[in-house]
Amino acid sequence: MNGLLIVIPASKKSVAFPDDLVKKLAGVTLIQRAITLAKSIVPDNQIMVMTDSEEINLICMRQGVASYFDKELCWLAQTVSALEIVPYLNSCSIWWHDLMLLSPYAPLLRAATLRAAFERYCDAGAKLLLPVICSPTNPYRQSPLSLKERLKKRDELLTVESSSFSITSRSILETESENKVRPLAFELDEAPIEIRSYHDWWICEKLLNRRRIVFRVIGHSAVGMGHISRCLALAHEISDHEVYFVCDTESFIATTKLAGYDYWLGVYKPEAIEQAIIDLQPDIVVNDMLNTDADYVVRLRNAGIIVVNLEDLGSGASVADLTINDLYDDPLLSGERILWGHSWFFLRDEFQDALPNTFQKRVNRLLITFGGTDPSDFTRNVLPLVAPYCAEQGIAIDVVSGDGYSYKEELQSLIAGLDAEVTYTHVTGVISRIMENAQLAISSNGRTVYELAHMNIPAVVLSHHDRERTHLFACEKNGFLPIDIANRPEHDSQILLELKRLVEDVDFRHTLFNNMYHHDFLQNKHKVVGQIQNLLHRVS
Repeated sequence: MNGLLIVIPASKKSVAFPDDLVKKLAGVTLIQRAITLAKSIVPDNQIMVMTDSEEINLICMRQGVASYFDKELCWLAQTVSALEIVPYLNSCSIWWHDLMLLSPYAPLLRAATLRAAFERYCDAGAKLLLPVICSPTNPYRQSPLSLKERLKKRDELLTVESSSFSITSRSILETESENKVRPLAFELDEAPIEIRSYHDWWICEKLLNRRRIVFRVIGHSAVGMGHISRCLALAHEISDHEVYFVCDTESFIATTKLAGYDYWLGVYKPEAIEQAIIDLQPDIVVNDMLNTDADYVVRLRNAGIIVVNLEDLGSGASVADLTINDLYDDPLLSGERILWGHSWFFLRDEFQDALPNTFQKRVNRLLITFGGTDPSDFTRNVLPLVAPYCAEQGIAIDVVSGDGYSYKEELQSLIAGLDAEVTYTHVTGVISRIMENAQLAISSNGRTVYELAHMNIPAVVLSHHDRERTHLFACEKNGFLPIDIANRPEHDSQILLELKRLVEDVDFRHTLFNNMYHHDFLQNKHKVVGQIQNLLHRVS
């Protein structure tokens, strides 16, 4: 950026409010932020501050940048024009070819934006560049209109100049200032808030205090969708910080699901994802990817990143800043920074207002659900086993499958041939509504069992794989009947036997109901978010 002089107007006579230029915003004054920003794109000898303040002049001296100090200077620093600056510059022995006027009242401006603007200015051979903000708007129309016309939304693109900075050629300032000039518009990706009030100040401080949180999530047919829903539930609670999601290319279900949300999403090859995360410069990384490797976690921490792992039994669990294993009631690893057990399990938002069941002597509805993917296809195995008995007992069946279930059409054909009352729901965001009407369930041994416990629904529980078998919450003392399906020839009869026991032995079912009645997971999400926020407070 040879020949570019950055001028920062800093007059204290016309300000948004008293001493705003030297008042600390998120720990740094406005004038210091502007000087630091200028220093990040040009050498110190290409920066000048023009001020009427002895205090600001002293700051410039200590920062090693030139200043033009005159107590009689008087202009509105937020909207001062380059033409007002030129007479002062001509009295200084500073050589310059192009002038960037940088307002100290736009503290959210980034160096990358200024570099891109100057590059655009040079490439176009422009004499004047002005930043603009383009946004859709529905303008007020004073002319008479019908009610239908008046209420119809008319989005028009409104282009507004920003006072955050401008770039001007010296030649146009000195020789063509009276002629009309066609500016080059530089559209800003993000509109920098320009401080003109305490309200603007408060917003900027909020934004400057944001931290970047990256959720690394997996989600495919083998592992289901619990990791996705857990991280989304956390992300929805974090409104004061930037939230990014990253997945590897093998997590096709996760990427498809997350693409439907308004979060930044990056998808990388497995061998490239670690470096990609580091390049995002997060303050904290939340890994919800099962077994992490210690080398990976240490690499993140060496980059100055705080690491939180969820549902992790890998070597990285013990070296992370925090690991929360909510699905494991008994510690399976050593480590002072690992939290264990269902007291850390939290529900999805839809359960906040759900009505847990009261005990009923008669069973009217049975819920069958095996998670978001059902990799074992338990649904098609279990449904024909229990449908005849349910029809005999007058029990309606609700079958629910998730986004990743691969046998939707085959299941629909199966249901069509059954002589039972079966309602099939593929993908629902309100399974709590279905649970409100069920007295029993048959489910997999993942997050669903905790939702069932919250809703007071005793269940027969099947584990998809060895990892789910380590989830010990699903036991009789918590209201569940787990079935070990390692002996496949025997488990079919056991499923039906246990279901009959639950339906016909009212006292036994009531005991299971009472065993889960005391469980309440509604406050746990706040506990987990609080743990993450406590770690964020460590970030300077």
